[in-house]
Amino acid sequence: MIRMEEKRYFGISGIVCLFSIFINGIAGQTTANQQALHTHLFTSYDAGEKPYCGGAVNVTLDLALRQVIDLDEPQQILRANVWVRLKWQDCRLTWTPSSYGGISNFIVPYKYIWIPDLTLYDSVSDDFVGLKEYRPNIYSDGTVYYNFPSVLESICAVDVEKFPYDEQTCKLLFGSWAYHGLDMDLQYKNPQGDLSSAVTNVEWTYISLRAERHVLYYGCCPEPYPDVTYYLKLKRKPQFYLINLIVPSMLITVMAALGYYLPVESGEKVSLQITVMLSLAVFQLLVADKLPPSADATPIIATYFNFSLFLVGLACVMAVVVIAIHYQGNRRMPDWLYSIGVLKLSYITCVHIENRPPADDRKTTADSFAVKSQNHKVSPAIKTKSNLTLLDLEPVVTAEKKNNEQKDPDAAPKRVNQDDWRKLALIVDRLAFYLFMIVGVVGTSIIFSKFGM
Repeated sequence: MIRMEEKRYFGISGIVCLFSIFINGIAGQTTANQQALHTHLFTSYDAGEKPYCGGAVNVTLDLALRQVIDLDEPQQILRANVWVRLKWQDCRLTWTPSSYGGISNFIVPYKYIWIPDLTLYDSVSDDFVGLKEYRPNIYSDGTVYYNFPSVLESICAVDVEKFPYDEQTCKLLFGSWAYHGLDMDLQYKNPQGDLSSAVTNVEWTYISLRAERHVLYYGCCPEPYPDVTYYLKLKRKPQFYLINLIVPSMLITVMAALGYYLPVESGEKVSLQITVMLSLAVFQLLVADKLPPSADATPIIATYFNFSLFLVGLACVMAVVVIAIHYQGNRRMPDWLYSIGVLKLSYITCVHIENRPPADDRKTTADSFAVKSQNHKVSPAIKTKSNLTLLDLEPVVTAEKKNNEQKDPDAAPKRVNQDDWRKLALIVDRLAFYLFMIVGVVGTSIIFSKFGM
Protein backbone atom coordinates (compact mmCIF):
# COMPACT_ATOMS: atom_id res chain seq x y z
CA MET A 1 0.00 0.00 0.00
CA ILE A 2 2.86 2.33 0.82
CA ARG A 3 4.66 1.50 -2.41
CA MET A 4 1.56 2.36 -4.42
CA GLU A 5 1.31 5.78 -2.82
CA GLU A 6 5.03 6.41 -3.43
CA LYS A 7 4.65 5.56 -7.09
CA ARG A 8 1.66 7.88 -7.38
CA TYR A 9 3.59 10.71 -5.68
CA PHE A 10 6.63 10.32 -7.90
CA GLY A 11 4.37 10.18 -10.98
CA ILE A 12 2.65 13.48 -10.16
CA SER A 13 5.97 15.15 -9.35
CA GLY A 14 7.38 14.07 -12.66
CA ILE A 15 4.46 15.50 -14.58
CA VAL A 16 4.80 18.84 -12.76
CA CYS A 17 8.53 18.97 -13.47
CA LEU A 18 8.03 18.21 -17.14
CA PHE A 19 5.30 20.89 -17.40
CA SER A 20 7.55 23.43 -15.70
CA ILE A 21 10.39 22.63 -18.05
CA PHE A 22 8.04 23.06 -21.00
CA ILE A 23 6.74 26.39 -19.79
CA ASN A 24 10.21 27.68 -19.02
CA GLY A 25 11.33 26.64 -22.43
CA ILE A 26 8.52 28.55 -24.12
CA ALA A 27 9.09 31.62 -21.91
CA GLY A 28 12.78 31.48 -22.60
CA GLN A 29 12.16 31.19 -26.30
CA THR A 30 9.71 34.13 -26.18
CA THR A 31 12.16 36.25 -24.25
CA ALA A 32 14.87 35.39 -26.73
CA ASN A 33 12.59 36.36 -29.62
CA GLN A 34 11.75 39.66 -27.95
CA GLN A 35 15.39 40.42 -27.34
CA ALA A 36 16.20 39.57 -30.93
CA LEU A 37 13.35 41.77 -32.16
CA HIS A 38 14.46 44.62 -29.90
CA THR A 39 17.98 44.34 -31.29
CA HIS A 40 16.64 44.29 -34.83
CA LEU A 41 14.48 47.38 -34.37
CA PHE A 42 16.56 49.67 -32.20
CA THR A 43 20.19 48.91 -33.06
CA SER A 44 20.43 51.83 -35.44
CA TYR A 45 17.18 53.60 -34.57
CA ASP A 46 17.31 57.28 -33.58
CA ALA A 47 14.27 58.32 -31.52
CA GLY A 48 14.96 62.00 -32.05
CA GLU A 49 14.72 61.73 -35.85
CA LYS A 50 11.42 61.90 -37.70
CA PRO A 51 10.66 58.92 -39.95
CA TYR A 52 11.35 59.74 -43.59
CA CYS A 53 9.33 57.26 -45.55
CA GLY A 54 8.59 59.20 -48.72
CA GLY A 55 6.55 62.25 -47.76
CA ALA A 56 4.95 63.61 -44.62
CA VAL A 57 4.18 61.37 -41.68
CA ASN A 58 0.41 60.92 -41.43
CA VAL A 59 -0.63 61.24 -37.80
CA THR A 60 -4.24 60.43 -36.89
CA LEU A 61 -5.72 61.91 -33.74
CA ASP A 62 -8.77 60.73 -31.83
CA LEU A 63 -10.01 62.23 -28.58
CA ALA A 64 -12.26 60.68 -25.94
CA LEU A 65 -13.69 62.83 -23.19
CA ARG A 66 -13.57 61.26 -19.76
CA GLN A 67 -14.82 64.10 -17.59
CA VAL A 68 -15.02 67.87 -17.39
CA ILE A 69 -13.29 68.58 -14.10
CA ASP A 70 -14.03 72.27 -13.95
CA LEU A 71 -14.93 75.27 -16.06
CA ASP A 72 -13.65 78.33 -14.28
CA GLU A 73 -15.83 81.14 -15.63
CA PRO A 74 -14.01 84.09 -13.99
CA GLN A 75 -10.63 82.82 -15.27
CA GLN A 76 -12.13 81.29 -18.45
CA ILE A 77 -10.15 78.05 -18.11
CA LEU A 78 -11.40 74.55 -18.91
CA ARG A 79 -9.94 71.54 -17.07
CA ALA A 80 -10.87 68.20 -18.59
CA ASN A 81 -9.75 64.60 -18.29
CA VAL A 82 -9.37 63.12 -21.78
CA TRP A 83 -7.98 60.02 -23.48
CA VAL A 84 -5.67 60.85 -26.39
CA ARG A 85 -5.32 58.28 -29.15
CA LEU A 86 -2.54 58.68 -31.71
CA LYS A 87 -1.71 56.57 -34.74
CA TRP A 88 1.08 56.95 -37.29
CA GLN A 89 3.30 54.92 -39.58
CA ASP A 90 7.04 54.45 -38.96
CA CYS A 91 8.71 52.57 -41.80
CA ARG A 92 11.79 51.87 -39.66
CA LEU A 93 9.77 49.72 -37.24
CA THR A 94 8.81 46.77 -39.45
CA TRP A 95 9.58 43.06 -39.14
CA THR A 96 8.38 39.64 -40.20
CA PRO A 97 6.44 38.04 -37.33
CA SER A 98 7.36 34.49 -38.34
CA SER A 99 11.06 35.29 -37.92
CA TYR A 100 10.54 36.22 -34.28
CA GLY A 101 8.31 33.52 -32.92
CA GLY A 102 5.06 34.99 -34.28
CA ILE A 103 5.37 38.27 -32.39
CA SER A 104 3.03 40.70 -34.21
CA ASN A 105 3.16 43.65 -31.84
CA PHE A 106 5.74 45.02 -29.48
CA ILE A 107 5.22 47.44 -26.55
CA VAL A 108 8.19 49.62 -25.71
CA PRO A 109 8.84 52.73 -23.58
CA TYR A 110 8.09 56.01 -25.33
CA LYS A 111 11.74 57.11 -25.26
CA TYR A 112 12.70 54.30 -27.62
CA ILE A 113 10.78 55.63 -30.63
CA TRP A 114 9.88 58.90 -32.28
CA ILE A 115 6.71 60.49 -30.87
CA PRO A 116 4.82 63.34 -32.62
CA ASP A 117 5.21 66.61 -30.73
CA LEU A 118 1.47 67.05 -30.26
CA THR A 119 0.74 70.41 -28.67
CA LEU A 120 -2.40 71.95 -27.22
CA TYR A 121 -2.07 75.48 -28.55
CA ASP A 122 -4.25 77.25 -25.96
CA SER A 123 -2.92 75.35 -22.99
CA VAL A 124 -2.34 77.22 -19.73
CA SER A 125 -0.15 74.48 -18.22
CA ASP A 126 3.55 74.01 -18.89
CA ASP A 127 3.45 70.38 -20.06
CA PHE A 128 1.19 68.09 -22.02
CA VAL A 129 0.41 65.68 -19.21
CA GLY A 130 0.82 62.03 -20.20
CA LEU A 131 2.47 62.55 -23.59
CA LYS A 132 5.85 61.21 -22.40
CA GLU A 133 4.77 58.94 -19.58
CA TYR A 134 3.19 55.87 -21.23
CA ARG A 135 4.13 53.10 -23.68
CA PRO A 136 3.28 52.96 -27.39
CA ASN A 137 2.30 49.74 -29.12
CA ILE A 138 4.20 48.88 -32.34
CA TYR A 139 2.85 46.47 -34.94
CA SER A 140 4.85 44.51 -37.49
CA ASP A 141 3.80 46.67 -40.45
CA GLY A 142 5.23 49.80 -38.75
CA THR A 143 1.93 51.11 -37.41
CA VAL A 144 2.30 52.75 -34.02
CA TYR A 145 -0.60 53.24 -31.60
CA TYR A 146 -0.05 55.52 -28.67
CA ASN A 147 -2.97 55.91 -26.28
CA PHE A 148 -2.61 57.80 -23.03
CA PRO A 149 -4.80 59.73 -20.54
CA SER A 150 -4.23 63.41 -19.92
CA VAL A 151 -5.63 66.35 -18.00
CA LEU A 152 -5.96 69.35 -20.30
CA GLU A 153 -6.10 72.95 -19.14
CA SER A 154 -7.13 75.17 -21.99
CA ILE A 155 -8.42 78.68 -22.49
CA CYS A 156 -12.17 78.70 -23.07
CA ALA A 157 -14.00 81.90 -24.01
CA VAL A 158 -17.12 81.97 -21.84
CA ASP A 159 -20.34 83.68 -22.88
CA VAL A 160 -22.47 84.14 -19.76
CA GLU A 161 -25.19 86.34 -21.23
CA LYS A 162 -27.85 83.69 -20.54
CA PHE A 163 -26.43 82.44 -17.25
CA PRO A 164 -27.59 80.07 -15.76
CA TYR A 165 -29.38 78.85 -18.91
CA ASP A 166 -26.24 79.16 -21.02
CA GLU A 167 -24.36 76.88 -23.38
CA GLN A 168 -20.58 77.03 -23.73
CA THR A 169 -18.36 75.85 -26.57
CA CYS A 170 -14.71 75.29 -25.69
CA LYS A 171 -12.05 74.81 -28.36
CA LEU A 172 -9.26 72.26 -27.96
CA LEU A 173 -6.73 73.11 -30.68
CA PHE A 174 -4.10 70.41 -31.36
CA GLY A 175 -1.16 70.65 -33.72
CA SER A 176 2.57 70.21 -34.13
CA TRP A 177 4.77 73.00 -32.90
CA ALA A 178 7.99 71.93 -34.67
CA TYR A 179 6.83 70.23 -37.87
CA HIS A 180 4.90 71.91 -40.65
CA GLY A 181 2.41 70.20 -42.90
CA LEU A 182 5.05 68.98 -45.36
CA ASP A 183 6.75 66.97 -42.61
CA MET A 184 3.79 65.88 -40.49
CA ASP A 185 0.19 65.84 -41.64
CA LEU A 186 -2.30 65.80 -38.75
CA GLN A 187 -5.74 64.32 -39.37
CA TYR A 188 -8.70 63.38 -37.17
CA LYS A 189 -9.95 59.81 -37.02
CA ASN A 190 -13.68 60.56 -36.67
CA PRO A 191 -15.63 63.81 -37.17
CA GLN A 192 -17.11 63.27 -33.72
CA GLY A 193 -15.09 62.74 -30.57
CA ASP A 194 -15.79 59.83 -28.26
CA LEU A 195 -18.30 60.60 -25.50
CA SER A 196 -19.24 57.00 -24.72
CA SER A 197 -16.92 56.79 -21.70
CA ALA A 198 -17.65 60.25 -20.31
CA VAL A 199 -18.42 60.53 -16.59
CA THR A 200 -21.45 62.67 -15.74
CA ASN A 201 -20.68 66.15 -14.46
CA VAL A 202 -22.81 67.69 -11.72
CA GLU A 203 -22.98 71.11 -13.39
CA TRP A 204 -22.63 70.48 -17.13
CA THR A 205 -24.30 68.29 -19.71
CA TYR A 206 -22.16 67.12 -22.63
CA ILE A 207 -23.87 68.05 -25.90
CA SER A 208 -21.26 67.19 -28.53
CA LEU A 209 -17.54 66.88 -29.24
CA ARG A 210 -17.04 67.85 -32.86
CA ALA A 211 -13.73 67.68 -34.76
CA GLU A 212 -12.56 69.98 -37.55
CA ARG A 213 -9.30 70.14 -39.47
CA HIS A 214 -7.76 73.45 -40.51
CA VAL A 215 -4.71 74.35 -42.52
CA LEU A 216 -3.25 77.72 -41.56
CA TYR A 217 -0.43 79.85 -42.89
CA TYR A 218 1.41 81.99 -40.37
CA GLY A 219 3.40 85.11 -41.02
CA CYS A 220 6.64 83.51 -39.87
CA CYS A 221 6.72 80.62 -42.32
CA PRO A 222 5.54 79.91 -45.87
CA GLU A 223 4.69 76.26 -45.15
CA PRO A 224 1.18 75.15 -44.16
CA TYR A 225 0.45 74.17 -40.57
CA PRO A 226 -2.45 71.74 -40.17
CA ASP A 227 -4.32 71.44 -36.91
CA VAL A 228 -7.25 69.48 -35.52
CA THR A 229 -9.72 71.41 -33.37
CA TYR A 230 -12.25 69.72 -31.11
CA TYR A 231 -15.29 71.79 -30.16
CA LEU A 232 -16.68 70.66 -26.84
CA LYS A 233 -20.23 71.94 -26.41
CA LEU A 234 -21.57 72.08 -22.85
CA LYS A 235 -24.95 73.00 -21.44
CA ARG A 236 -25.27 74.17 -17.85
CA LYS A 237 -27.68 72.50 -15.47
CA PRO A 238 -29.63 75.47 -14.04
CA GLN A 239 -31.39 73.74 -11.13
CA PHE A 240 -28.79 74.71 -8.53
CA TYR A 241 -28.82 78.39 -9.46
CA LEU A 242 -32.59 78.40 -9.93
CA ILE A 243 -33.17 77.13 -6.39
CA ASN A 244 -30.40 79.04 -4.64
CA LEU A 245 -30.34 82.36 -6.50
CA ILE A 246 -33.28 83.15 -8.75
CA VAL A 247 -36.19 81.90 -6.62
CA PRO A 248 -34.91 83.50 -3.35
CA SER A 249 -34.29 86.81 -5.11
CA MET A 250 -37.82 86.75 -6.53
CA LEU A 251 -39.28 86.03 -3.10
CA ILE A 252 -37.28 88.85 -1.57
CA THR A 253 -38.51 91.24 -4.26
CA VAL A 254 -42.11 90.17 -3.60
CA MET A 255 -41.54 90.87 0.10
CA ALA A 256 -40.98 94.50 -0.85
CA ALA A 257 -44.65 94.62 -1.87
CA LEU A 258 -45.64 93.78 1.70
CA GLY A 259 -44.27 97.13 2.76
CA TYR A 260 -47.24 98.82 1.13
CA TYR A 261 -49.56 97.09 3.59
CA LEU A 262 -47.62 98.20 6.63
CA PRO A 263 -49.33 101.11 8.41
CA VAL A 264 -47.35 104.31 8.60
CA GLU A 265 -47.63 104.31 12.39
CA SER A 266 -45.56 101.09 12.55
CA GLY A 267 -42.44 103.02 11.51
CA GLU A 268 -41.11 100.00 9.53
CA LYS A 269 -42.05 100.89 5.95
CA VAL A 270 -38.69 102.36 4.95
CA SER A 271 -36.59 99.93 6.99
CA LEU A 272 -38.26 96.95 5.28
CA GLN A 273 -37.46 98.29 1.81
CA ILE A 274 -33.84 98.99 2.77
CA THR A 275 -33.48 95.45 4.14
CA VAL A 276 -34.79 94.03 0.88
CA MET A 277 -32.32 96.16 -1.10
CA LEU A 278 -29.40 94.88 0.99
CA SER A 279 -30.52 91.28 0.47
CA LEU A 280 -30.66 91.76 -3.30
CA ALA A 281 -27.21 93.34 -3.23
CA VAL A 282 -25.84 90.23 -1.50
CA PHE A 283 -27.32 87.97 -4.21
CA GLN A 284 -25.85 90.22 -6.87
CA LEU A 285 -22.40 89.85 -5.31
CA LEU A 286 -22.76 86.07 -5.33
CA VAL A 287 -23.54 86.11 -9.04
CA ALA A 288 -20.71 88.57 -9.77
CA ASP A 289 -18.18 86.23 -8.15
CA LYS A 290 -19.29 83.43 -10.46
CA LEU A 291 -19.12 85.33 -13.75
CA PRO A 292 -16.12 86.69 -15.67
CA PRO A 293 -15.62 90.46 -15.82
CA SER A 294 -16.72 91.03 -19.39
CA ALA A 295 -17.67 94.25 -21.13
CA ASP A 296 -18.89 92.51 -24.28
CA ALA A 297 -22.13 91.10 -22.89
CA THR A 298 -24.15 91.83 -19.77
CA PRO A 299 -25.62 88.73 -18.13
CA ILE A 300 -29.40 88.71 -18.13
CA ILE A 301 -29.43 87.66 -14.49
CA ALA A 302 -27.40 90.78 -13.63
CA THR A 303 -29.96 92.86 -15.52
CA TYR A 304 -32.71 91.25 -13.45
CA PHE A 305 -30.93 92.06 -10.18
CA ASN A 306 -30.40 95.66 -11.26
CA PHE A 307 -34.06 95.90 -12.21
CA SER A 308 -35.08 94.47 -8.83
CA LEU A 309 -32.85 96.96 -7.03
CA PHE A 310 -34.40 99.80 -9.01
CA LEU A 311 -37.90 98.53 -8.22
CA VAL A 312 -37.21 98.22 -4.50
CA GLY A 313 -35.49 101.60 -4.51
CA LEU A 314 -38.60 103.12 -6.07
CA ALA A 315 -40.69 101.47 -3.37
CA CYS A 316 -38.41 102.99 -0.73
CA VAL A 317 -38.83 106.46 -2.23
CA MET A 318 -42.61 106.07 -2.34
CA ALA A 319 -42.61 104.96 1.30
CA VAL A 320 -40.84 108.19 2.24
CA VAL A 321 -43.39 110.21 0.23
CA VAL A 322 -46.30 108.44 1.91
CA ILE A 323 -44.87 109.08 5.37
CA ALA A 324 -44.32 112.75 4.51
CA ILE A 325 -47.95 113.12 3.37
CA HIS A 326 -49.28 111.26 6.38
CA TYR A 327 -47.60 113.58 8.89
CA GLN A 328 -48.59 116.93 7.37
CA GLY A 329 -50.14 117.96 10.69
CA ASN A 330 -52.37 121.08 10.67
CA ARG A 331 -51.44 122.28 7.20
CA ARG A 332 -54.32 123.26 4.98
CA MET A 333 -55.18 120.92 2.09
CA PRO A 334 -56.14 122.86 -1.05
CA ASP A 335 -59.57 122.22 -2.49
CA TRP A 336 -58.20 121.05 -5.84
CA LEU A 337 -55.93 118.53 -4.12
CA TYR A 338 -58.82 117.19 -2.08
CA SER A 339 -61.00 116.97 -5.17
CA ILE A 340 -58.41 115.24 -7.37
CA GLY A 341 -56.10 113.47 -4.95
CA VAL A 342 -58.71 112.22 -2.52
CA LEU A 343 -62.07 112.06 -4.24
CA LYS A 344 -61.13 111.01 -7.78
CA LEU A 345 -58.07 108.85 -7.06
CA SER A 346 -59.98 106.96 -4.39
CA TYR A 347 -62.23 105.50 -7.10
CA ILE A 348 -59.23 104.61 -9.30
CA THR A 349 -57.33 102.89 -6.49
CA CYS A 350 -60.44 101.27 -4.97
CA VAL A 351 -59.87 102.96 -1.61
CA HIS A 352 -63.13 103.55 0.25
CA ILE A 353 -63.32 106.91 2.00
CA GLU A 354 -66.15 108.91 3.52
CA ASN A 355 -67.20 111.61 1.08
CA ARG A 356 -67.85 114.96 2.76
CA PRO A 357 -68.29 118.56 1.54
CA PRO A 358 -65.60 121.17 1.89
CA ALA A 359 -65.09 122.66 5.35
CA ASP A 360 -66.24 126.15 4.28
CA ASP A 361 -69.77 124.92 3.67
CA ARG A 362 -70.06 122.67 6.71
CA LYS A 363 -71.83 125.26 8.94
CA THR A 364 -74.58 124.22 11.21
CA THR A 365 -77.82 126.09 11.40
CA ALA A 366 -77.28 126.97 15.00
CA ASP A 367 -73.87 128.54 14.31
CA SER A 368 -75.19 130.66 11.47
CA PHE A 369 -78.13 131.86 13.50
CA ALA A 370 -75.92 132.67 16.49
CA VAL A 371 -73.57 134.75 14.34
CA LYS A 372 -76.46 136.74 12.91
CA SER A 373 -78.08 137.28 16.28
CA GLN A 374 -74.92 138.82 17.66
CA ASN A 375 -74.06 141.19 14.79
CA HIS A 376 -77.32 141.89 12.97
CA LYS A 377 -80.92 142.53 13.77
CA VAL A 378 -83.18 139.75 12.58
CA SER A 379 -86.45 140.72 11.01
CA PRO A 380 -89.43 140.37 13.33
CA ALA A 381 -91.18 138.43 10.63
CA ILE A 382 -88.42 135.85 10.65
CA LYS A 383 -88.35 135.63 14.47
CA THR A 384 -92.07 134.87 14.63
CA LYS A 385 -91.89 131.98 12.13
CA SER A 386 -91.79 128.57 13.70
CA ASN A 387 -90.61 126.76 10.52
CA LEU A 388 -87.13 128.34 10.32
CA THR A 389 -85.07 126.77 7.53
CA LEU A 390 -81.62 127.10 5.93
CA LEU A 391 -83.20 128.95 3.04
CA ASP A 392 -84.49 131.61 5.43
CA LEU A 393 -81.05 132.02 7.00
CA GLU A 394 -79.11 132.05 3.71
CA PRO A 395 -79.20 135.89 3.34
CA VAL A 396 -77.98 136.24 6.90
CA VAL A 397 -75.04 133.83 6.37
CA THR A 398 -74.08 135.48 3.07
CA ALA A 399 -74.06 138.93 4.64
CA GLU A 400 -71.95 137.66 7.52
CA LYS A 401 -69.37 136.14 5.17
CA LYS A 402 -69.10 139.34 3.16
CA ASN A 403 -68.75 141.37 6.35
CA ASN A 404 -65.91 139.15 7.60
CA GLU A 405 -64.10 139.29 4.27
CA GLN A 406 -64.29 143.10 4.25
CA LYS A 407 -62.93 143.29 7.78
CA ASP A 408 -59.99 140.84 7.25
CA PRO A 409 -59.51 139.46 3.75
CA ASP A 410 -56.63 137.22 4.93
CA ALA A 411 -58.72 135.55 7.59
CA ALA A 412 -60.61 133.29 5.15
CA PRO A 413 -61.76 129.96 6.56
CA LYS A 414 -59.26 127.11 6.08
CA ARG A 415 -59.72 123.36 5.99
CA VAL A 416 -57.71 121.91 8.86
CA ASN A 417 -58.32 118.17 9.08
CA GLN A 418 -55.56 115.57 9.57
CA ASP A 419 -57.83 112.80 8.25
CA ASP A 420 -57.65 114.35 4.78
CA TRP A 421 -53.87 113.98 4.68
CA ARG A 422 -54.03 110.45 6.03
CA LYS A 423 -56.55 109.48 3.37
CA LEU A 424 -54.36 111.02 0.69
CA ALA A 425 -51.34 109.10 2.03
CA LEU A 426 -53.33 105.84 1.90
CA ILE A 427 -54.39 106.54 -1.70
CA VAL A 428 -50.83 107.38 -2.79
CA ASP A 429 -49.58 104.21 -1.07
CA ARG A 430 -52.15 102.09 -2.88
CA LEU A 431 -51.34 103.75 -6.20
CA ALA A 432 -47.64 103.05 -5.68
CA PHE A 433 -48.46 99.40 -4.90
CA TYR A 434 -50.33 98.99 -8.19
CA LEU A 435 -47.45 100.64 -10.04
CA PHE A 436 -44.95 98.35 -8.27
CA MET A 437 -46.85 95.20 -9.23
CA ILE A 438 -47.42 96.20 -12.86
CA VAL A 439 -43.82 97.27 -13.47
CA GLY A 440 -42.49 94.25 -11.57
CA VAL A 441 -44.53 91.64 -13.44
CA VAL A 442 -44.01 93.20 -16.88
CA GLY A 443 -40.29 93.83 -16.35
CA THR A 444 -39.62 90.35 -14.96
CA SER A 445 -41.52 88.73 -17.84
CA ILE A 446 -39.56 90.68 -20.43
CA ILE A 447 -36.21 89.88 -18.80
CA PHE A 448 -36.84 86.16 -18.38
CA SER A 449 -38.23 85.87 -21.90
CA LYS A 450 -34.68 86.59 -23.10
CA PHE A 451 -33.56 83.28 -21.61
CA GLY A 452 -35.63 81.54 -24.27
CA MET A 453 -37.49 79.48 -21.66
